[in-house]
Amino acid sequence: MSDGSYASIAGLPGPAPIPLLGWRANALRFLLDPIAYIDALPSVRGVSPFVAGGCPPVLLVGDGPAVFAIGGAANKVVLGDMEGFHSQRVPGPPGAFQRLTAGLFSMNTPQHGQQRRLIQPAFHKRRIEGYRDDMVALTAQMLDGWTAGETRDVLADLQRLTFTIASRTLFGIEAGEATFSLGASILEVVQRSMSPLTVVSPDLPGSPRRALVTTSAKVEAGLRALVAERRAAGNEASDVLSTLVRTRDEAGEALTDDELIGQMFLLFFAGHDTTRNALAWALFLLSQHPAVADALVDELDGVLHGDAPTMEQLALLPLLDRVVKESLRLFPPAPLTARMTMRPTTIAGVDLPVGTEVHLSYYHTHRDPDVFAEPTRFRPERWATETPTPYEYVPFGAGARQCIGAGFAGLEIRVVLAMLLQRFRPVLAEGARVDRKTSIVLSPHPGLPMLLRPRGSRVTAPRVRGNVLGMVTIDA
Repeated sequence: MSDGSYASIAGLPGPAPIPLLGWRANALRFLLDPIAYIDALPSVRGVSPFVAGGCPPVLLVGDGPAVFAIGGAANKVVLGDMEGFHSQRVPGPPGAFQRLTAGLFSMNTPQHGQQRRLIQPAFHKRRIEGYRDDMVALTAQMLDGWTAGETRDVLADLQRLTFTIASRTLFGIEAGEATFSLGASILEVVQRSMSPLTVVSPDLPGSPRRALVTTSAKVEAGLRALVAERRAAGNEASDVLSTLVRTRDEAGEALTDDELIGQMFLLFFAGHDTTRNALAWALFLLSQHPAVADALVDELDGVLHGDAPTMEQLALLPLLDRVVKESLRLFPPAPLTARMTMRPTTIAGVDLPVGTEVHLSYYHTHRDPDVFAEPTRFRPERWATETPTPYEYVPFGAGARQCIGAGFAGLEIRVVLAMLLQRFRPVLAEGARVDRKTSIVLSPHPGLPMLLRPRGSRVTAPRVRGNVLGMVTIDA
């Protein structure tokens, strides 16, 4: 890459290269905690170089510099132009890993449009509403195993619940130990692919990269077995996989096995990991804001009287809707994304050449004080008056690439919260440490230990430690 590629950003302020080690050490720091890295930028709005003076792409493959472009205006430019800004797969070993990561997320026009049209019927509003009964039954099953007075790692419980729901609704299978093992392996593939150790390690026995190769092969074999089973069954089941196997496009073409593998991997991961973290962060925020939790429980009691919400009743629960929206604002499940410019473009007055890696941060967009008053405060009531654009509030992305399962996830989050809060009052364990972990999805780390108080309990916010305190304002 020539120095000319850096010309437009050469004078822009950005993080200094780390002495002796250079931009690669900055990339390592970014991968370890991207939110902290962006927090330290001279400005978290507009365009900033990844490193002062410029550096090549960090995650994608291109010939231009790497930059951050943050804010609603930048999101609109990038997310509103799929042809001008391409997605790419995360670099990784050839073979199974490349086939697993060939889903919608890494596709571009025209393939993205063709594949999305094939998948879209499985996420039609009426079909999503049909999954409500499974969500209710499996949530009740989880809650029946809880006991008031015990302390549980709610994040682990929610992972098991959301994976069970995804297994039944997306793929028509009951989640036994073999399925949970597959789910754990899918998460391992995602986490290893984003690990700095994997990026720098050679493909040798015992290395992180070899572990990624091995786990990817295991996941691919498991998903292929599900596809083969569903093709052989040839039934009219309503789960997403069965629907995808039967679907044909305008030319009569069906998804190939390789295409199904890529889409299943993405749906399996996104269909449960983003949702469990969204639920966990919502429970954390309610624990730290007991007055909001009290009001929400009162609303649920007044409308549902202890029952699970019907589709019609969800429309009668405005505070539940606002709590979910506000939680997704403060803790968007997928807080960052990156695109590659396919033609010269201008963002916020900065000219960017072809091959520029553009990093977007939905997390920081959601904290723009010009859009959201008191942006670091948990204020569900803001949604009665504040009306951000689709590019200023992007918990599930925007434009043609908006998450295809956003409606599914939104329904699941609301159903689970409504049922859980009518049975228990989860309160963060006193003095628990909550840190963020960002590996594509934003998670509380190392877990979320919560005391299950009896329903109706009036509580005070417990003391919390960890870098979560820098993410949201919590009054003492």
